[in-house]
Order: sequence, then structure tokens, then C-alpha cells
Amino acid sequence: GTNGMHYTSVPNIMKVINPLFLDELKEEFEKSKGNSKKLNELHKRITNLKIFDPACGSGNFLIIAYKELRKLEMDIFKSGQMLNMPNIKLNQFYGIELDDFAHEVAILSLWLAEHQMNQEFKKLFGNCTPTLPLKDSGNIVCGNATRLDWEEVCPKNEGDEIYILGNPPYLGAKLQNKIQKDDMKFVFDAIKGFNNLDYISCWFYKGAKYIKNFNSKYAFVTTTSICQGEQVAIIWSLIFNEDLEIDFAYQSFKWANNAKANAGVI
Repeated sequence: GTNGMHYTSVPNIMKVINPLFLDELKEEFEKSKGNSKKLNELHKRITNLKIFDPACGSGNFLIIAYKELRKLEMDIFKSGQMLNMPNIKLNQFYGIELDDFAHEVAILSLWLAEHQMNQEFKKLFGNCTPTLPLKDSGNIVCGNATRLDWEEVCPKNEGDEIYILGNPPYLGAKLQNKIQKDDMKFVFDAIKGFNNLDYISCWFYKGAKYIKNFNSKYAFVTTTSICQGEQVAIIWSLIFNEDLEIDFAYQSFKWANNAKANAGVI
């Protein structure tokens, strides 16, 4: 399953990014204005974040997250009258994508986003590290996210602050092909009733295992299916058994992207 080249609108991506980490960072920034020690601490924090999309398609979520963090960095520099070079690096961004072409586009799109933000930086501060030659390209892996060990893709080191986000593939139990059925079996192993789950539940379960006992959160866009009917007891009891809690959620809304089959996704 892949999101491939489907473009998700920016307001919808912000629905995920804002409550997951950006609102809190902006709040911290407002509190730190005029205090260079606090501004430095906040800047250090954002240059150490890791952002990971384990179904990244052509990279939309990662690109918007990167641009927003670069904007916040510029605000910090302006507010603290700090003369500095941009320190947010593409290698803070991690992704997994099954489709080879989308994977290549994600890497290229991150480079372009870096170039764009460097131009913005130059306009404001008059100096910037040149983007070329291309060095960092983000840690975007081509592979099947249900099979890969996420910790190998995005390692969890002591002191890390990691945010996982994205729009993984939705496929109801009856729509999954043989490979996807096998993926489900691989992720859920002997768990009773997994055959009735939506394919996206692989990401929720693997996400739960990844963030357990760590300074990390995840937020995915999902169909309403995993919050209705028989799926609820299966998937959510597994997640709550990991001693996790829901931090935020939205009520159903129409999710817009340019995929033809996506016209009515709620």
C-alpha cells in the first residue's frame, strides 16, 4: 500500500502537525521572547527533533513539517537578535515509502524545500549555507513499513524527541490482497481477530510499540473504520495495553487530496 503521488492539502497536514508538536513549540517561543537563554534552549530543542513518516508517499507531511520548523527557527533568530546559520537539517527527517518513484520524489522534494527555505533565510539575514552540492537528503527508505523495523529506520537515542505522523494506506479487511493479508499476519502474529482490522491498524500498532516508554508521540490520519464496530475492541485494547493514551483527536471531517478514488474519504 502506498500514498504514492497523492497530494494532501496543507490545512489538512497542519491538522496533524499543529497539535502533535508545533503548537507547543510556538507557545514555548512566545514565552521565551526577550530571554536569549530560553530562546537558545528552544532552538537547541528544535534542532534535535526527529520527524518520521512511515508511509511518506512523495513527502508532503515531512516537507510541511520541515518548512514550519525552519520558519520557527527564523522567528527565534529575529526575536533574539541572534546572528546565526540555519541549523535544522534534512537528516532530522525520516520516512518509509513502498513505491520507488514516490520515494525518489520525496527525497527531491525535501531538497527543494531546503533550497526554498534557504532563500527565505537569505532574504531576512543576508547569509546562508548554500544548498548545493546536495548533501543531506533526509533518511527516506524505500520499503514496506509493515515489515521494516522502524527503530532501524529512525533510531531512538537517549534524549531524542521523536514525532511520528502521516497518512498511511487504508484498506478494509475485505479489500486487502494476499500480500497485505500477509503483512497483517506478520504485524499482529497470533492476536485474535486481526483479520477483521483495517490495513492501517498495522501503523497504529507498530506506532504504539515504537513510542512506548519513550519521549515520542504519533498522529495518523485514518478512516473512521478503526473507531467503529468490531475493530474498536481489537485495536484500541492493544494500544491501551501498552500504557498509552490519546492526546488529541478530531471528529470526522472530509479529507481532501487529489486521488480520484479519494473523493469521499471521511
